Amino acid sequence: MDRTSDRHHSRSRTLLLLDPYPRDNPYSMTASERRSIWFPKLSLPSIAAYTPPGWDVRLVDEAVQAIDFDQPCDLVGISVMTCYAPRAYELATEFRKRGKQVVLGGVHPTYCPDEALRYCDTVVCGEAEDLWPRVVEDFEAGAMKRIYRMEQFPPLENYRAPRVQLLSPDSYMTRHCTFTTRGCHFDCEFCSVSPFNGKTTRRRPVPEVIEEMQRVKEWIRSEVVERMARGSLTEAMKICAKIWVGLEEGSIVAFVDDLHNSHRAYCRDLWQAMKPLNVKWGCQSTLFLGDDREMVKLAADSGCVSVFVGMESVSEHSLDETNKGFNQVRKFEDQIKMFHDHGIMVNPGMVFGFDNDDESVFESTLNFLIRNRVELAYFNVLTPLPGTKLYERYAREDRIFDRDWAKYDGKHVVFHPKRMTADQLQEGFFWANHHFYSWGSIWERLRHTSQRLVPRLEMNREFRRHITRTCPRGTLSPLATVLKNLQAKLPTLDTGLLVPNALLTVTQAGSKAQESFLNIKGRRHDAFAALFIDLEGTLDHLNARELLERIKDAAQKAKMDIVVNFEHLRQATPGAMRTLLDQDLLKAVTPHAKLRYRKLKDAFHGALEGITLSDSDLFEELPQDA
Repeated sequence: MDRTSDRHHSRSRTLLLLDPYPRDNPYSMTASERRSIWFPKLSLPSIAAYTPPGWDVRLVDEAVQAIDFDQPCDLVGISVMTCYAPRAYELATEFRKRGKQVVLGGVHPTYCPDEALRYCDTVVCGEAEDLWPRVVEDFEAGAMKRIYRMEQFPPLENYRAPRVQLLSPDSYMTRHCTFTTRGCHFDCEFCSVSPFNGKTTRRRPVPEVIEEMQRVKEWIRSEVVERMARGSLTEAMKICAKIWVGLEEGSIVAFVDDLHNSHRAYCRDLWQAMKPLNVKWGCQSTLFLGDDREMVKLAADSGCVSVFVGMESVSEHSLDETNKGFNQVRKFEDQIKMFHDHGIMVNPGMVFGFDNDDESVFESTLNFLIRNRVELAYFNVLTPLPGTKLYERYAREDRIFDRDWAKYDGKHVVFHPKRMTADQLQEGFFWANHHFYSWGSIWERLRHTSQRLVPRLEMNREFRRHITRTCPRGTLSPLATVLKNLQAKLPTLDTGLLVPNALLTVTQAGSKAQESFLNIKGRRHDAFAALFIDLEGTLDHLNARELLERIKDAAQKAKMDIVVNFEHLRQATPGAMRTLLDQDLLKAVTPHAKLRYRKLKDAFHGALEGITLSDSDLFEELPQDA
């Protein structure tokens, strides 16, 4: 054997793994904020676990510590999310100037490999566990390729546990992070999970997960004991107090799966096996887990204290739009209550900016969340990330006006919304954050909490500090309240002599059971400088009168013309038609705005027989695309 070659391979090499974070990021967290509300990503600890022997691996999260560009290293690996791509490119450029070879991987390089290759030596596309050892071996042989593509999803059996010990101590809410599944069988339009991790769910064997959790728990416990032994008696007592109230790092295990509860039988086995561990844990879950009392109880009994749920919207239309119809708004309150009844904190992720959202979405969302006392909420602006169907659709429609990737963080508007302006969406996002984390809101949401009150209050306090420091206050236009007050789902009590909508086909008319409600949806119609009101369901004389009262109030406050669209209303009573044409009721509206009924005569000519239509302007027709 060549002795030079032998010495070359026996020499320990250094791999530097970087998680980029812009130093001037306006939303950067302080150390106390990170320790209360943030936990690390597992991508780089996983890559460290799959690095071949003989390498000294160092991991730097730039959100926690500065990067030393001159520190000795042989190879640099950078994990890249879209919003951190510009900073990742800066880091790659600096290290290459110093003669270091740089590998970029993660979601963004996977979908934008040609762009990424302008700044690095190699790109890894897709999940990297199977690819990374090959990348390192090729580097050692001096034959690293420009691009490596995942050929199949890595199996999760015998998965090497992420090396969370490499993460900076006392810098996060917890380093006790792990995962149980990858992939998602749902297909939400805005989400990159199923495109990147697959549309089927892969699961780690339960015994392997339990063994890893036990090992990390013992490691964190020994680290805490060592800190207490090293420090003063006062410091030891402080650590004991933080452990007791649930504020010490490692007090909670974070499952970072995107869909932890994807398989009922698997979760039942896992949660049952976790009971002897005596740990507190949180996860990302579907909200409809709250339909299953048995499973929620089992989760709580095994230590679950928190679930992040992708609620996204309190509008059925917005959920349908983004292919998330499995979230059912009518069940939200009962599902949240189910979690709360078992002492589990509910943290919904909410998204603003769907095509069905107008300025009313901000107040209606906050009213719902505060009324249902959700402990935390994460607000995001809808963002068309590369690799998603949303990005493809918005690109086709030429609606993306800003391709600065640094703004693709869920906090900046980069596209043209449909029912409000970009500025209104941005301001509403700011407004929602400040109002949800106001002291009044925090008190209303937490005053009934009986479990883990101290950590829940501390998390809200740190969120409030973060938002107050980094987020403009935001304002809503007066029209936002007008639109919110227009929205309603009114009961239909008088269902006799119903006249079907003549514009709907027989098939459509018979496809649903008789609907005993009237759904009112108002929006601003910029083309006609008017408020446009869509009606769905069943109209009787009682909800017709309530409709006119809401129209009158909107006319007085908005001083805008109002168009009521009957095209999609399924059925109505003759009494409802008479109410809509009541001259005394109409006179209350006309001093403030012009009122027009769209498609009323075409849709319900049968119900209008025998009724005098004296006001021809009321039926002034609008173009079809209105």
